[in-house]
Amino acid sequence: MSKNLIKTVIPWVITAIALFIAFRAVEWSVLWEHFRSVDLSWVALAVTLTLSSYLLRAFRWQQLFPEREINYADSARVLILGFFMNNILPARTGELVRAHIGGRVTKLKRTLVLATIASERLADGLTLSLFFVAVAASSSNDLGGTSQSLLWVAGLFFVVTAGVVGVLSLRKRIFALISSLSERFQGKLSNYTLSRVETFIYGLEPLVTATRLPLLVLWSIVIWVVELLVYVCICNAFQVDTSLTLAVIFLVTVNFSSLIPAAPGGIGVIEAVTAGVLVSLGIDREQALAMVIMQHSIQYIVVGIPGAALMLTWRKMIPARDDIEMEPVI
Repeated sequence: MSKNLIKTVIPWVITAIALFIAFRAVEWSVLWEHFRSVDLSWVALAVTLTLSSYLLRAFRWQQLFPEREINYADSARVLILGFFMNNILPARTGELVRAHIGGRVTKLKRTLVLATIASERLADGLTLSLFFVAVAASSSNDLGGTSQSLLWVAGLFFVVTAGVVGVLSLRKRIFALISSLSERFQGKLSNYTLSRVETFIYGLEPLVTATRLPLLVLWSIVIWVVELLVYVCICNAFQVDTSLTLAVIFLVTVNFSSLIPAAPGGIGVIEAVTAGVLVSLGIDREQALAMVIMQHSIQYIVVGIPGAALMLTWRKMIPARDDIEMEPVI
């Protein structure tokens, strides 16, 4: 079996298993009743807050470019298109599409744009990890296996963050080493690879820039507080007594489970993992599943409608780039 076939098949196998786990033994009449009794005013507020969080993300993404080379309108359009492509392509490969379109729009190397996206993901993961650790430490409830599993993921983000900070603190030495290696190895492939590594590291620099870091921290906190309010709204829409602990765990589980390389948009995996966690916290299985499906649907709608429109018209927003060196994404 070829590697490409394996990469194509495995995400769908994971999704099929996850869907089976999520919907096995579900009482469909009870599930439907939960949807029928949902408070649509809370759903409408959740949709509004979700859209607001993406608009805020566009502001933050501007701060992640070393020289702030993207205006807000382009930042919002490319970001929405990237998230939309994540919902229709497996294993979050929409990030590569976003890097490609972002490079075309800004006339920057796609490797650099990809570094800004990696910075964004790191900021998101670290902020969510801090949210969860704070809630887990202050909660009087026994979170059991839920706490342990999420703490492992949070710990991974802390380790990756430490590694990135370490690399950036040594970047001058790394750049000097890259220059030395380029002189020693004159091959086109080796020089190209070393150049891309240097570009990627340069693209991460805003994470440790004194004037940018406070803004990035502030934006990340604001974005995820808004996202947290979305989950509070969904709980209220389904008449679930909402505590800060429940809302944070709901938020963190959905986003951490979406990292699993499954079918487009994490379909099945998010439902199976998050519903299971909510059930472990005392929520009825059908009610938990309905809540997760509602949250997932809102994400698809908010990103899907403008994303589809942008996909159909994306060439109109990209300037000619005949004079810019073309390169693979990384």
